Amino acid sequence: MHVPIAVKNKTTTVITAKGPCEFEIPKRYDPDQRRDSNISANKINIEEINAAIYSQPDVNEHMAVPAPEPPPLGTLLFELRYETYEEQLNVNLIGARKLPVRHLVTEPGVASHGGVIKCDPLVEICLLPDEKPVVESYTQFDIQDPQFDEHFSFKLASADLNKKTLRFTVYDSKRRHRLTPIGHVLYSLKGQELDGAMVIERNLKPNSQPYGHTRGEILLSLNYNPGCNTLTVGITRAKNLINFDAHSNREYYVKVEEIFSGHKVKTKRTPATDGVRHPIFSSSLSFQVPVQHLSHTSLVLTLVGRGKMWSSKTVGRAILGPGIFESDSERSHWGRMIKSPLKKVEQWHALYL
Repeated sequence: MHVPIAVKNKTTTVITAKGPCEFEIPKRYDPDQRRDSNISANKINIEEINAAIYSQPDVNEHMAVPAPEPPPLGTLLFELRYETYEEQLNVNLIGARKLPVRHLVTEPGVASHGGVIKCDPLVEICLLPDEKPVVESYTQFDIQDPQFDEHFSFKLASADLNKKTLRFTVYDSKRRHRLTPIGHVLYSLKGQELDGAMVIERNLKPNSQPYGHTRGEILLSLNYNPGCNTLTVGITRAKNLINFDAHSNREYYVKVEEIFSGHKVKTKRTPATDGVRHPIFSSSLSFQVPVQHLSHTSLVLTLVGRGKMWSSKTVGRAILGPGIFESDSERSHWGRMIKSPLKKVEQWHALYL
């Protein structure tokens, strides 16, 4: 027998504060619902995402849409002079401008306004393709526009000038132990007038090798399930790894970092596999990524070699997604994943430092 229950209507009175509040009770942080002040929390259907912006357009003289420029990493200033009689290349490292800063993160996935961390830059210089000799500058502390004013010399025969490329690598010494360079400058010596008559300024770029020269390749797959908001990256195998040495690398593994709006959210890694030149991983890692965050999420994959003394060394990296340092190839892979939900999309990616 059902007995009806009478419920009195309740009225809610809104009290408006007449003055500033001393404090407010913060909302409880829900890790399953990452928030960002610049992104709407409204539900978005995956069909609403314009996958065309993540794909390579058809290139012709009438319709050629350039890929977006990566975030600026700053510039490097230097002078070069070649002494023919001594067969010596003299490098005057002048300084750097507008190096990036890191923001203090107080909560994963949320843009923080808690402060800015400036870098402690130092510059490492070497000659490619041998990557030696290697010289480095002194460290400048807590600065975006460092002035080095240092001089270095490389013994180099005039017959080898056209075969060499000078590489400058700018590190943040606060994070150097993690092998995370800020960027590189590659300057080919072929056909250059090395008289030191002018200051050379070049943009820092993420690639550490000349175009067409990578540190190996890795076969990756992407799969997105909009029903459960799961992004799965498959790490199948790698090939042609640079500087392969069976005695120095006992095993390899791949570390995957999820980056949301420029901030690291989560890190996962594959099991280690044998340190052969063409390692096979056959692993998959999953991340919880809401549909409305797909346009602001990137995956940074780092292939790491571990030696007999258990010391780790970064072999190379690949970055997927629309967020940071992407190339047309990576954007195309990300776009094809969005176009084909619930399907595994495979593609080879070059590895860079």
